Amino acid sequence: MKSHQALLSCGAAACVLAFSAQASAQAADAAPAGKGVGVQLEEVVVTAQRRAETSQRTALAITALSANQLQEQGVRTVTDLTTVVPGIQVGSTGGSVEISVRGIGSTNNTEVGDPAVAFNVDGVYMARPRSAAGLFFDLDRTEILRGPQGTLYGRNATAGSFNLITKKPTDTFEASGQLELGNFSLVRASGVLNAPLSDKVAIRGAFQTEKRDGYTSGLNNNYNDEDAAAGRLHVLIKPTEDLSILLSADYFQNKGAGPASAPLGQYAQGGDPYTFPISKRGSNDQKNYGFAAQVDWRLPFATLTYLGAIRDDDVDTVAGQGRGYPVGAVQPAGRCEPTTAVGCLNLIFRSREEQQSHELRLGDDRGRLKWVAGLYYFKEDNDVFFNASPAVAFIQPNTFAESKAAFAQGTYSVTDRLRVTAGLRYTQDEKGRTGGTYVNLPSNGVCPLPGGLNGSLFAPIPGCLLYANVADFTWNATNYKLGVEYDLTPTSLFYADTATGYKAGGYGDGQPPANNKYDPEHLTAYEAGIKNRFFNNRVQANISVFYYDYKDFQVSALGVVAGQPSNVTVNAPKATLYGAEFEGSAVLTDADRIDGAFSYLHARYDNFVLPTGDAFNPGRADYSGLPLAKSPEWTFSLGYQHAWTLPGDGRLTGRVQTHYESSKNLDYHNFGVTAQGAYTKTDIMLTYDSPSRRWSVMAYGRNLEDKAVLIQASPDAQTANRFGGTGSYAPPRLYGVQFSARF
Repeated sequence: MKSHQALLSCGAAACVLAFSAQASAQAADAAPAGKGVGVQLEEVVVTAQRRAETSQRTALAITALSANQLQEQGVRTVTDLTTVVPGIQVGSTGGSVEISVRGIGSTNNTEVGDPAVAFNVDGVYMARPRSAAGLFFDLDRTEILRGPQGTLYGRNATAGSFNLITKKPTDTFEASGQLELGNFSLVRASGVLNAPLSDKVAIRGAFQTEKRDGYTSGLNNNYNDEDAAAGRLHVLIKPTEDLSILLSADYFQNKGAGPASAPLGQYAQGGDPYTFPISKRGSNDQKNYGFAAQVDWRLPFATLTYLGAIRDDDVDTVAGQGRGYPVGAVQPAGRCEPTTAVGCLNLIFRSREEQQSHELRLGDDRGRLKWVAGLYYFKEDNDVFFNASPAVAFIQPNTFAESKAAFAQGTYSVTDRLRVTAGLRYTQDEKGRTGGTYVNLPSNGVCPLPGGLNGSLFAPIPGCLLYANVADFTWNATNYKLGVEYDLTPTSLFYADTATGYKAGGYGDGQPPANNKYDPEHLTAYEAGIKNRFFNNRVQANISVFYYDYKDFQVSALGVVAGQPSNVTVNAPKATLYGAEFEGSAVLTDADRIDGAFSYLHARYDNFVLPTGDAFNPGRADYSGLPLAKSPEWTFSLGYQHAWTLPGDGRLTGRVQTHYESSKNLDYHNFGVTAQGAYTKTDIMLTYDSPSRRWSVMAYGRNLEDKAVLIQASPDAQTANRFGGTGSYAPPRLYGVQFSARF
């Protein structure tokens, strides 16, 4: 089977190579020498490989979107990238952003879980990207790297890396502002000020505020609302031509009613999926802020870079819950009627997370050998309190993770057209915690469970320790990358590589040996691709094919520990993934442009057996052969825009874009209650630019189909009911108008 798949991949690559070489030659012959080339596709410069180069000259599967492209395609938050980038799934649930690339992701958003896709802002890794939804303002570009980035990025970049690059201070005065009004009483405002203070110092400040009513209706509250404010400040200091110092600070806060879990399957009442009874009123207060410093010192033989950051993430949330038993059924013990205030569960979550990271790099991008080497250190500390009141509480005052790494990678030009790349990284991870799981003390004052009386949950109500949560584990790994790239023509690049990825193991509730320890996951990837520009940079066509051999894939879902609901992570011993992706764009005329993306994905568990079973299959559970969560077989995106030049040199631009996904499941059990069927989402935008281009106004509509798309779902493990569960939906139809001004 492997040989057959490999032959298919090689055959596809060979066909692409032949077509590319022929088309490039024809394009070169067709281009009249000395003629103007007119409107061309934009070149986006990226730093994905720790050096500046255009995305078309970067030998890996990367989608880079400039600030202009993000604006044109209506990307306002990280979740919008799902509709414009092939092979990715991005959703926001419970205040956390979940990113999946080519079927690989993580749903363990607890303090002991790790994402499978690294989320970086200006090179700083964000361990808990809860603020990702509030970072999309004053961006220079986004870089989405698909495939393991185990050498240069390392920590939790098993499936890929999301890099957000903000705009930095320049030596030109600049000021701009935006105001957006939309349905659900949306008011979003943002502004930017860039000011050079001298020939050696410049500053840039930006802010964004957003208020929006919730699109989920519950008990006296509209959930999934927004009441957010964010700010960012950069100070750039250049004492000499060879020394650059960038100091950065940012702050984000989001309040309101917060998220609410929607009942699914038997627990749903039918009708509008955004309207359902909520057991308790919710609230949300989330803060994320940090400071960073980057120093670049150009030496005679290389450039020395230090990047250090400290960050805090504080969360205080009370989540509203929907009905937890079938409609019309007799109310089971321990469940509540959502319309009754007495006895309902409140999900209370409080977290205080602190992280620090330090990276020291030395590299040079001149000459035949372009290289970089460095050291990396990361430390995260969490103080977590989670209470499903009044039933159970998880109190973890000391949860930590520490990572150390050394890495090096170089690209050598064998000839003017042929280059080879080799990279290596060694990583050591340590993770652990001390804490406990508690239950309320019965009215008779006697603890019926082991552990005895151990303080109180909410004074004066005491609690009983159900079991201790203790862990301290260490793992290490060595990752590599080997690649080759060849210039077929000056505008066609072929590349092929093999690379590995690694994500540290972890643990669950309890203490050794019964705390559900799980192993690190390891990925070996094989990929080939071709990047092309034709017809004087008016047509772009990029294709990649890949094959993944995955071992000990970490699978997380809501389970049961000692009779209580808990996030449980297990290892799937082996999974196989392979597929193909296409991205293309074309300037049809000076006024017409088309762009699109397509992906095919096969993602299956080859061997996934739980010998002791789970809540749904006691004794033994076999999920071998099932597809991975969030891995639709087919995705397709297509966009078209046309610009009209108006009298007086004003401009009107219209754009329509649509996104299609085949069916997928959102949980590894693959029950019907967690399935999302095939769907399309269509957006439309109409923008008027003034003759001076100093101001513009845009009207938009998103998700015109008003499709309720499930982005997170879990079956009810506590009662082993595979026909009922809870989940989260992406927003319904959104529309509004945006005003922009530049000074």
